[in-house]
Parts: sequence; structure tokens; C-alpha cells
Amino acid sequence: MAEFDAIAIGGGLAGSAFALELARHGARGAVIERTPSAQLKVCGDFLSAEAQHLLSYLGLNAADMGATCIETFRMATGEQTATATLPFAGAGLSRLVLDEALLGKAQEAGAEIIRGEAATALEPAATRVRVRTGSKSFDAKCAALATGKHNMRGWPRTVGDTIAYKIQLSPSQAVARALDGVVQLVSYRGGYVGACNVEDDAVTICWIMDGRAMKEVGPEWTAHLNYISRHSSVMGDILAGAHYRSARPAAVSSIPYGYKRRAIIAPNVYPTGDQLSVIPSFTGDGTSLALASGLAAARAVLGDQTAQGFQADFLGRVRAQFFWARAVDATFKTGITRALSVGAMGALPPLATLVASLTRVKGVKEMTTDPTQ
Repeated sequence: MAEFDAIAIGGGLAGSAFALELARHGARGAVIERTPSAQLKVCGDFLSAEAQHLLSYLGLNAADMGATCIETFRMATGEQTATATLPFAGAGLSRLVLDEALLGKAQEAGAEIIRGEAATALEPAATRVRVRTGSKSFDAKCAALATGKHNMRGWPRTVGDTIAYKIQLSPSQAVARALDGVVQLVSYRGGYVGACNVEDDAVTICWIMDGRAMKEVGPEWTAHLNYISRHSSVMGDILAGAHYRSARPAAVSSIPYGYKRRAIIAPNVYPTGDQLSVIPSFTGDGTSLALASGLAAARAVLGDQTAQGFQADFLGRVRAQFFWARAVDATFKTGITRALSVGAMGALPPLATLVASLTRVKGVKEMTTDPTQ
């Protein structure tokens, strides 16, 4: 049985950030990642300034990995469109590249990366945590629950009625030019879709469908995109003539947007990323929250703070951010409010810039100061 100081269950952004920060400070850690190689993950490939700052602290530069630069936010519903300047320079970078780079950094720092092993059980005890993967067992003083949108058996989150999808495509030259420097959001009855250019001349599109829309449109993903295109020619133009880079999209069901895990699993089990809090995707701040929570959990371990204290502190940090995200999300629920929101943004572009600022994770500068200095 392998023994560690800390184990990250999940090798996404939160788990890798957790293991990397601990390894930098001398802890013997491990990351257990169920996928043997890079795969599409249902997450927007947009990096805010906060995400890029956190990545820089962790030793990664988005531009060096081929990220595109994004400075403009464009929103549409039906045939209405509006454009605003972001309050920061964002970036477009796929999780296919980013996750592998961050795992590599964790390994370079000394963390052991265990790939192709799916965690089947999390068994916390008074002073230890045991993680089982099929026939193997791993013991540690503490663990980060970092399984993203996939729940860990025995430790579920609240269930939502939203299904999310993600696929990459090779666009036409006209679409690539139209999306240059832009993150595009299209809202429609039943959800919204985001699109942006990423590395390797690809476009990432992510969309969500609520339960009502799923019943109306059905489960076939191509029918979803046809449905979205009928509701907005903006999305139809993006998809026209595009070549999909995979046979089907990645998908995750039952996403509980707005969820915050207040219940404590154990004093030495730290939920991170989407296992701690799930912000609506349209904010483009899920990546920042994953990185920040993994880093904050590692700092909690280094400072002998229990999971209870960590969860309370982190959820307090994001309280205002989630309030504004929920308020904006409510405007997507009806045709009238969708039209009003795009109209308001068109009339007052600084309003969208302000909303983008209000829905960012706070305290990044504090989190990227080495606690030992």
C-alpha cells in the first residue's frame, strides 16, 4: 500500500494545483487521474486575467502554450447582438493542453502522477485517508476531492437538471477571423452556448441544455446545435462549414449550478473545484475557481487548517461573486429578459464590463504570495 502526505483525487486543474503547491513545500503527494491521456473535459476554454495570474504563479504562461488573446465579449440572443470590452485581457486555451501542462508541473515538483486509475472509494479516518482504485489502495494524511463535475461514489453533490456539452471544431476562415479576440455567448430558450478561438486554429464550443429543452429537442447533440442555430444566426454562422474534431462531444449531466458544498466530508478531506462550488459557465471563471480552490486547499494543509475552516473561508471569498452570477443567470430564463439583457448591454457596454468584473474570484494576489516568505 502506497503512503503519502496528501492525495489529490482527480488530475484536473484543482487537483494538480493542490499537489503542485504541496510538492513545492516538501510534501510527498500523489495525483490519481482516471484518464490515461488528455481528453476533452466539459469546461469553457476561456482564461480570465485571474486564471492567468494563478497559472503564472504555478509556473505556466498561457501565451507560451499557444493561447489566443481575447479582449472582447460579444453576446447574442435571437438576432440581437451586443459587444463590450472585457475589463482584462483574457485567453483561449484548451483543457487538452492546460491540464497536461499543469500535471507535468506537479510531477516536476515531485508529486507522483498515477494515471488510468479511477478512484472507487474515499475512506476518511481520524488521522488518515484511504483511497481505493480497484485492487489498489493509497493512504495519506489528507486528500483533496478534485473529481470536477464527476461525483465521487459515497460523497455526492446536489443534483441539477442541466446537461453540458463541449466539442472542438475547425472553423471556416471567415469564422476564425470573426472570433479573433472575441469570446462569444449566445443565449436561447433552455440554455446558452459559448465559443472562442483556442490554440492550433481550433474553436471550442460549450453549451448547456436544461431539462425542459432536452425533452423538446431530444438527446442527439447535432439536434441541439441545429436548435441553437435556428434560435440565433450567430451560432449558425459559426457552425456553417465547420469540421468537428471528434466524433461526439464530451458531456456531463445533472450539473448543480450555484452549488456550494457546506457539509464537511472529514477534517482532512478538502473538496476543491466543482466539488466545492459550481459557478454558472457563462461567467468564464470556472477555471479560476478550480485553480484558486486547489491552491487554497494546499495552503490550508500547510497551515494545519481543517477542511471545515478551509471551506468556510473559501465559500466566504466567493459569496459576492456567486450572488452576481446568479443574478445575471436569471436574465437568461425568459425571452423577455434575454432580449432586455442584450439590449441593455448594447446601449451601455460598460455595464457588461462591470458585470464581468463582479463575477471574478477575489483575492488572487493574496493567493499567489508564497506563504513561506
